[in-house]
Amino acid sequence: MVSLRYEINNTDPREKKRFIRAMFTSIVPSYDRLNRILSFGIDRLWRRSAMRLLGDMKGKRALDLCCGTGDLSRILHRQGVRAVSLDFCGEMVRRGIDAGNIRGAAVIADASVLPFADVSFDILTIAFGIRNIPDIDNFIDEARRVLESGGVLMILELTRPKNPVIGFLYSLYLEKILPLVGWLVSGERTAYRYLSRTIATFIDPRELAERFAKKGFTCRKFSKTFGIATILICEKKI
Repeated sequence: MVSLRYEINNTDPREKKRFIRAMFTSIVPSYDRLNRILSFGIDRLWRRSAMRLLGDMKGKRALDLCCGTGDLSRILHRQGVRAVSLDFCGEMVRRGIDAGNIRGAAVIADASVLPFADVSFDILTIAFGIRNIPDIDNFIDEARRVLESGGVLMILELTRPKNPVIGFLYSLYLEKILPLVGWLVSGERTAYRYLSRTIATFIDPRELAERFAKKGFTCRKFSKTFGIATILICEKKI
């Protein structure tokens, strides 16, 4: 099992990426099962909702970023999209291929340093991955570079509810229940402590949309399940 060190230097993207890659490697065997348990299966509904917002995608070129084991890649494939799946954790990608979720091209690479030519894709997707990218501005630049003019980036991410009562209960869940269940099922306490903390501390969706706007995107925001999840549809300006 990979040994993880929880205290990392957040000012150094390279160190943080090494930690995150090791963390995801450590939880690959239990990753999909825990996603279903910890979200009560609602993550599947969020993905389908996000895909509906993209409309008819048949025949389009898509890049599924931070694809993990390919839950979103599977939906893209079913909708007739020419999809490439990308993640920097090779073990996650291999598990997705073995499960039949990833059926098109698969690439092991950093989402902030994309190995593709300019304007290679019509659609980019990233589900539950952007909060694990320490150099977000680099990621936005790369997303803009590989997208066609008028192309769309769909972001699905866990966020913090605005309602104070729901927010309080959700904070208790993140701080106490999620790490405990993650540890009991996976045997990895550090990984799920870290993941719960990323949800609690990641930038607000409005600020994230503003960052994309400064880089030449127009964004629409959709809140899901009392604000526990948020979808951003960001279109590259022509």
